[in-house]
Amino acid sequence: MFQNNLLMAAASGGGVEFEVTQTDELPYEAPGASSSNTFSSADLGSDSSSDKHVIVAFHWGSDGKPISSVTIAGVTATILAEKGGANQTQRTAIVIAQTTATSGDIVVTQSSGTFNGWYIAVFQMIGGNATPTDSFTSSASTPTGTIDIAADGFCVGVITSNTSYTFSWTGLTEEYDRGTNVAVSLAFDTAMSAETGRTVTATPSGSPTQRALCVASFEKAS
Repeated sequence: MFQNNLLMAAASGGGVEFEVTQTDELPYEAPGASSSNTFSSADLGSDSSSDKHVIVAFHWGSDGKPISSVTIAGVTATILAEKGGANQTQRTAIVIAQTTATSGDIVVTQSSGTFNGWYIAVFQMIGGNATPTDSFTSSASTPTGTIDIAADGFCVGVITSNTSYTFSWTGLTEEYDRGTNVAVSLAFDTAMSAETGRTVTATPSGSPTQRALCVASFEKAS
């Protein structure tokens, strides 16, 4: 389970400090087959200012189709990264919404069909740029890519695969690993040094038929 800690506070300069806090997590569950499922009364963080955004990194699957919409406390989220596995049954995404709400429902709706398994990680970002510094997706046999990191930046990645059990991350620190099929894992780092083309890799155990990785980085608003 996550720890509700202050993950990062960007240093100097005027204006609002850049802070990212992981506020909630829905460990993998099977809510029942539906085209739309709800994480009710999610903790969106204690800040209620207009400088707040909520970042959600998540997996959904068994019949994961492309996103139709994601709402966070009634606000339509912007999709920053989305990736489906080779057969499009497992998917991951990272989305963001600006909201002053401190709690609320997170509703994920896919474009067709039904899904019956998912995992969600929730982050409160204060004083950050809603447009990512960089992002990438991968469904390679060993999902990998490069990403730019700003000084004191925040970076998060989420991955899933079928017929796999665990992941080994390089380039980010693993924070959640389901450890069974369907495999799901989350990794992130904070207060990072500026870097161009940082390599992030999530290596699955075995040879899974489905792999879907999303990674995005963020920085202080200018």
